[in-house]
Amino acid sequence: MGNLFKVVFLGLVGFALLVYLTAEKPKQIVSKDNVVNVVKYEALPKVYELVGKNNEVTRESLFKENQKTLIVVGNHDSLVVVKELTNYFKLDIPYIMVANISSAPWFVKKMFIPGKLEDLNEGTNIPMIYDFDGDMVNALNLTNKTKVKYFAYILTKEGTVTKIYEGSVKENALDGSMTEAEKKAVLEPLFNLLK
Repeated sequence: MGNLFKVVFLGLVGFALLVYLTAEKPKQIVSKDNVVNVVKYEALPKVYELVGKNNEVTRESLFKENQKTLIVVGNHDSLVVVKELTNYFKLDIPYIMVANISSAPWFVKKMFIPGKLEDLNEGTNIPMIYDFDGDMVNALNLTNKTKVKYFAYILTKEGTVTKIYEGSVKENALDGSMTEAEKKAVLEPLFNLLK
């Protein structure tokens, strides 16, 4: 019986040593917070599903060539505020919202979120991308999925996409936790960057 324990123990030690010596070294994650993150137009997804539309649209029909476009990525709480941007300020460029819902469970994305996003976007003519698989946020190298944050990008006429602003809204903004004055104040820094 003693020899059996020795064999098992030596087998476990040998296996642990083998795993340790052959395992890949963990990749070091470097923060991109202080790095200018520029994405090329060609890196954006080729097709999109828009909230409230039955058919997919192409990249070329959504993002017009040689046209400066504002792209704002957010979740429910932040998008309910961002959609008011044109109600408070006069924008000279088109803008597109991206619903960053890729981290939600599959059944929630299929059953509940589409209806909520349609309600959220009701009464606007702003295209909202339903980013089911996270293709758009991955193309933009966005990893933050905080529901009170929104991230603004500019697609330039030259075909580059650059992050220009990161803002926050109050928790439960979707349920009316923010006044009109608070919404306007949260959006004003973004608008000032677009002048």
